[in-house]
Amino acid sequence: MESNDIIERLKIDEDYYGKFGSQFLSNSDIKALRSDIKSFRKPVRLNEALEAGRYFHQLLLEEDKAKNFPMVDAKTRNAKEYKEYLEENKVEFVLKTNEAMAIKDIADWVMDDKTACTQFIRDLLNNPESLREQPVIADLHGHQFKGKADLITTDESGQYVIIDFKTTSGNPSDFNKWTLDSFGYNSQAYLYKEMFGMNFKFIFIGKKPKEDSEGKIYYDVCEITPSDETLDMGRMRVIEALADYERYYGEGATEDVRASYIKKVI
Repeated sequence: MESNDIIERLKIDEDYYGKFGSQFLSNSDIKALRSDIKSFRKPVRLNEALEAGRYFHQLLLEEDKAKNFPMVDAKTRNAKEYKEYLEENKVEFVLKTNEAMAIKDIADWVMDDKTACTQFIRDLLNNPESLREQPVIADLHGHQFKGKADLITTDESGQYVIIDFKTTSGNPSDFNKWTLDSFGYNSQAYLYKEMFGMNFKFIFIGKKPKEDSEGKIYYDVCEITPSDETLDMGRMRVIEALADYERYYGEGATEDVRASYIKKVI
């Protein structure tokens, strides 16, 4: 297929995350190779964090999809109505309504808050030149990778930049280069910067609602630009993961992944 045809296919979620998209490596694959190599390409089971993140992205970037986001008005996951929904819709997990509404509260605050804390996010989102959920493919280190940018827009200097939105249960201002490394965000930043050929920024938003001195609700916001050191660490993680991929899963694989185990000197 021509690259333009591939990009059009990857704009469709079912193709990006399904069999068609699996012909390309991604940062999720790099994370799996690093954290548990035996689980590489194993289907990911949905959970609250994954579904909450997906809903938040849709509320900010794909409003039409967010209107039909699945949720169940149940108090617990052991409730009858929750179990019936799973069975009737043949799914393994769904957000409860109160969980989904907590995420919607954050998105509404981002879009309706009147302070500079969120105005810069709205400026990025409302830029007429911006592209949302834009996929890309690229050859890196002898392998084909795919990626999908939450937002491609221009920053205050007029330079094109990739924006990746993330929610976090912790305080985003506490994040450092080791936090980015533990979550595989440094490899994401490196891959996306290389694939798209432009700068990359994270915008982290805390999930915990807080009150200011006037009793108004707000959420922590932190914009993080990966440093050269962080990008270099991300590059190193990608190269390390690809070496393991070649060893256990590549066409010329030399070792059985089932026999692999961890060796450390601490």
